[in-house]
Amino acid sequence: MYLVDTNFLGTLASVYPDTVFPTLWKKLEVALTSDEVFFHEEVDKELAVWGAPEYGWYQKNVRQEQIIFPDQKEIDCYQEVVEWVVLGRKPKYHEAAVTEFLNEADSWLVASAYRYGATIVTNEASAPNSLKKIKIPDVAVQFKVPCISALEFLQRLNIKI
Repeated sequence: MYLVDTNFLGTLASVYPDTVFPTLWKKLEVALTSDEVFFHEEVDKELAVWGAPEYGWYQKNVRQEQIIFPDQKEIDCYQEVVEWVVLGRKPKYHEAAVTEFLNEADSWLVASAYRYGATIVTNEASAPNSLKKIKIPDVAVQFKVPCISALEFLQRLNIKI
Protein backbone atom coordinates (compact mmCIF):
# COMPACT_ATOMS: atom_id res chain seq x y z
CA MET A 1 0.00 0.00 0.00
CA TYR A 2 1.31 3.42 -0.98
CA LEU A 3 0.24 6.79 0.43
CA VAL A 4 1.12 9.65 -1.89
CA ASP A 5 2.35 13.02 -0.63
CA THR A 6 1.12 16.28 -2.16
CA ASN A 7 4.55 17.05 -3.59
CA PHE A 8 4.53 13.93 -5.77
CA LEU A 9 2.28 15.43 -8.46
CA GLY A 10 3.86 18.87 -8.23
CA THR A 11 7.37 17.58 -8.70
CA LEU A 12 6.33 15.19 -11.44
CA ALA A 13 4.51 17.98 -13.29
CA SER A 14 7.45 20.38 -13.10
CA VAL A 15 10.15 17.81 -13.97
CA TYR A 16 8.13 15.67 -16.40
CA PRO A 17 5.37 17.90 -17.83
CA ASP A 18 2.64 16.12 -19.73
CA THR A 19 3.34 18.25 -22.80
CA VAL A 20 6.78 16.63 -23.08
CA PHE A 21 6.10 13.25 -21.42
CA PRO A 22 2.53 12.34 -22.40
CA THR A 23 3.28 8.62 -22.22
CA LEU A 24 4.31 8.91 -18.57
CA TRP A 25 1.06 10.65 -17.68
CA LYS A 26 -1.01 8.10 -19.62
CA LYS A 27 0.70 5.28 -17.74
CA LEU A 28 0.15 7.12 -14.45
CA GLU A 29 -3.57 7.24 -15.19
CA VAL A 30 -3.59 3.46 -15.04
CA ALA A 31 -1.03 2.96 -12.27
CA LEU A 32 -2.42 5.51 -9.82
CA THR A 33 -5.85 3.94 -9.94
CA SER A 34 -4.55 0.59 -8.71
CA ASP A 35 -5.78 -0.87 -5.45
CA GLU A 36 -2.35 -0.21 -3.90
CA VAL A 37 -2.26 3.60 -4.27
CA PHE A 38 -4.04 5.95 -1.89
CA PHE A 39 -4.23 9.63 -1.03
CA HIS A 40 -5.06 10.96 2.42
CA GLU A 41 -7.97 13.33 2.90
CA GLU A 42 -5.50 16.04 3.99
CA VAL A 43 -3.44 15.57 0.81
CA ASP A 44 -6.67 15.81 -1.17
CA LYS A 45 -7.40 19.14 0.56
CA GLU A 46 -3.87 20.44 -0.11
CA LEU A 47 -4.15 19.55 -3.78
CA ALA A 48 -7.47 21.40 -3.99
CA VAL A 49 -5.97 24.52 -2.40
CA TRP A 50 -2.89 24.22 -4.60
CA GLY A 51 -5.20 24.40 -7.62
CA ALA A 52 -2.51 23.76 -10.24
CA PRO A 53 -3.55 22.24 -13.58
CA GLU A 54 -2.44 18.85 -12.23
CA TYR A 55 -5.30 19.02 -9.73
CA GLY A 56 -7.75 18.61 -12.61
CA TRP A 57 -5.80 15.55 -13.74
CA TYR A 58 -5.87 14.23 -10.17
CA GLN A 59 -9.64 14.77 -9.86
CA LYS A 60 -10.25 13.03 -13.17
CA ASN A 61 -8.06 10.01 -12.44
CA VAL A 62 -8.20 9.30 -8.71
CA ARG A 63 -11.28 7.47 -7.47
CA GLN A 64 -13.04 8.57 -4.28
CA GLU A 65 -12.32 5.13 -2.77
CA GLN A 66 -8.61 5.94 -2.99
CA ILE A 67 -8.95 8.79 -0.51
CA ILE A 68 -8.38 7.72 3.08
CA PHE A 69 -10.37 9.39 5.84
CA PRO A 70 -9.18 9.06 9.45
CA ASP A 71 -10.77 6.43 11.65
CA GLN A 72 -10.24 6.05 15.40
CA LYS A 73 -7.10 3.92 14.96
CA GLU A 74 -5.57 6.58 12.73
CA ILE A 75 -6.48 9.31 15.21
CA ASP A 76 -4.69 7.28 17.92
CA CYS A 77 -1.65 6.98 15.64
CA TYR A 78 -1.85 10.71 14.93
CA GLN A 79 -1.71 11.38 18.66
CA GLU A 80 1.47 9.29 18.88
CA VAL A 81 3.00 11.25 16.00
CA VAL A 82 2.09 14.56 17.67
CA GLU A 83 3.52 13.43 21.00
CA TRP A 84 6.82 12.42 19.41
CA VAL A 85 7.11 15.64 17.37
CA VAL A 86 6.25 17.87 20.34
CA LEU A 87 7.79 15.99 23.27
CA GLY A 88 9.81 12.99 22.14
CA ARG A 89 12.24 14.42 19.62
CA LYS A 90 15.64 15.32 21.07
CA PRO A 91 16.80 17.97 20.51
CA LYS A 92 13.38 19.53 20.22
CA TYR A 93 12.15 21.03 16.96
CA HIS A 94 11.54 24.78 16.92
CA GLU A 95 7.97 25.69 17.78
CA ALA A 96 7.35 27.19 14.32
CA ALA A 97 8.49 23.94 12.69
CA VAL A 98 6.13 21.92 14.88
CA THR A 99 3.21 24.23 14.10
CA GLU A 100 3.89 24.05 10.36
CA PHE A 101 4.22 20.24 10.38
CA LEU A 102 1.02 19.75 12.34
CA ASN A 103 -0.91 22.18 10.11
CA GLU A 104 0.06 20.37 6.90
CA ALA A 105 -0.96 17.00 5.52
CA ASP A 106 2.49 15.63 6.45
CA SER A 107 1.61 14.71 10.04
CA TRP A 108 -1.58 12.92 8.94
CA LEU A 109 0.30 11.15 6.17
CA VAL A 110 2.76 9.68 8.68
CA ALA A 111 -0.05 8.70 11.06
CA SER A 112 -2.06 7.07 8.29
CA ALA A 113 0.94 5.14 6.93
CA TYR A 114 1.73 4.03 10.49
CA ARG A 115 -1.86 2.90 11.00
CA TYR A 116 -2.05 0.93 7.73
CA GLY A 117 1.56 -0.24 7.42
CA ALA A 118 1.86 1.75 4.19
CA THR A 119 4.82 3.24 2.35
CA ILE A 120 4.86 7.02 1.87
CA VAL A 121 5.70 8.38 -1.58
CA THR A 122 7.35 11.77 -1.07
CA ASN A 123 10.06 13.87 -2.60
CA GLU A 124 11.13 15.18 0.79
CA ALA A 125 14.67 14.27 1.74
CA SER A 126 15.61 13.40 5.28
CA ALA A 127 17.21 16.22 7.29
CA PRO A 128 17.64 14.61 10.72
CA ASN A 129 19.67 17.49 12.17
CA SER A 130 17.19 20.17 11.18
CA LEU A 131 15.32 21.90 13.99
CA LYS A 132 13.64 24.52 11.79
CA LYS A 133 11.87 22.22 9.31
CA ILE A 134 10.35 18.81 10.00
CA LYS A 135 10.69 16.37 7.13
CA ILE A 136 8.33 13.44 6.60
CA PRO A 137 11.12 10.80 6.43
CA ASP A 138 12.54 11.91 9.79
CA VAL A 139 9.23 11.42 11.57
CA ALA A 140 8.30 8.33 9.58
CA VAL A 141 11.46 6.50 10.63
CA GLN A 142 10.42 6.85 14.28
CA PHE A 143 7.30 4.82 13.49
CA LYS A 144 9.03 2.35 11.14
CA VAL A 145 7.17 3.80 8.15
CA PRO A 146 9.12 3.47 4.90
CA CYS A 147 9.39 6.42 2.52
CA ILE A 148 10.30 6.27 -1.15
CA SER A 149 10.93 8.91 -3.82
CA ALA A 150 8.79 9.53 -6.88
CA LEU A 151 11.36 7.79 -9.07
CA GLU A 152 11.42 4.70 -6.86
CA PHE A 153 7.62 4.69 -6.86
CA LEU A 154 7.54 4.80 -10.67
CA GLN A 155 10.03 1.93 -10.75
CA ARG A 156 7.92 -0.13 -8.35
CA LEU A 157 4.86 0.49 -10.51
CA ASN A 158 6.96 -0.68 -13.47
CA ILE A 159 6.34 2.54 -15.39
CA LYS A 160 8.76 2.89 -18.29
CA ILE A 161 8.70 5.46 -21.06
